[in-house]
Amino acid sequence: MASLLAAALLWGAWEAFIAFSAPRRLDPDLAQALARQPQARIAVTLGFAPEEFHVRLFQTYGVVSGVRGTTVVLDRVKSEDVRRLARYYWIRRIAQRP
Repeated sequence: MASLLAAALLWGAWEAFIAFSAPRRLDPDLAQALARQPQARIAVTLGFAPEEFHVRLFQTYGVVSGVRGTTVVLDRVKSEDVRRLARYYWIRRIAQRP
C-alpha cells in the first residue's frame, strides 16, 4: 500500500510540474495568437538536436517544414496541439513564426 501511495504522489508531483512549466515554454506573442487563431505556424526549440523520433512525433501535430539546428519548424498546428506540445519537458521554447 505504501508503494502505491508513493507512486501516486510521484505521479501527482510530475503532473503539477508539467502543468506549472508548460505555459512558460510558450512565447507570450504565441500565447496571445492562440486565443485568436485556430492554427499556428511555430518554431519548437529543443535543448539538443532533434532526432528522428522527435520529428516523427511533431508530424503528428502538424506539418514539419524543416529543422534548423535545435529548432523544428512546424506549420498548420492546431492551437490545442501547441499547448499539448508545451507539456513535453524536453521542449525549451515554442515561438510563433511569421
